[in-house]
Amino acid sequence: MKNLLALALVGLTASSLVIGSTVIQETAIAQQPSIRSVNPNVALDGNWSLQWRVSGINHQARLSMNGNFGRMIVNARMPNGRVINVEQRMTLTPTRDGFILRGSRPTYPGSNRPVPNYNPDTFRIQPVGRNQLRVTNCSSGFCVPVNMRRI
Repeated sequence: MKNLLALALVGLTASSLVIGSTVIQETAIAQQPSIRSVNPNVALDGNWSLQWRVSGINHQARLSMNGNFGRMIVNARMPNGRVINVEQRMTLTPTRDGFILRGSRPTYPGSNRPVPNYNPDTFRIQPVGRNQLRVTNCSSGFCVPVNMRRI
C-alpha cells in the first residue's frame, strides 16, 4: 500500500518523436506533491510541467489531469528549427509495479486534425524509494528520463 501511495503522488508524460535510438542512462525523479490523498485516481490531479530529450530533440509539455484522465500539450523543436505542437488525451492506469500514463489521439492543439508521424506518448512511473518516483518516457521502444514538476 505504501508503494501505491508513493506512486499515487506523481505523474508524467513524454513524446514519441524519434529520429535515432541513442539513450543516456539517467535517473529523473519527479517532484513530490504533499500527501493529500491515498487514492491513486486523484493523486495526479492538477497541472504538471514535463521535460525530456529524445535523440537530441528537447520536449516540453504541460499535463492537466483530473482523476484517471487528462490532456497534455507537447512542444518539440526539431533540428531544422521547426516546432511541433501536439495535444493528446491522457489515461492513467495502475500496474503491478507503478503506473502507466498513456497518450492517445495526437492532434494539433484545439483541433481534431491528427499530427502525422507522431506516436502517442507513454510514460512509466515507478517507485524508487520512500515518496520518490522514477518517470520515464517509453514511447520510442526505449525509455528516456523525464523531469516533472507540479505547476
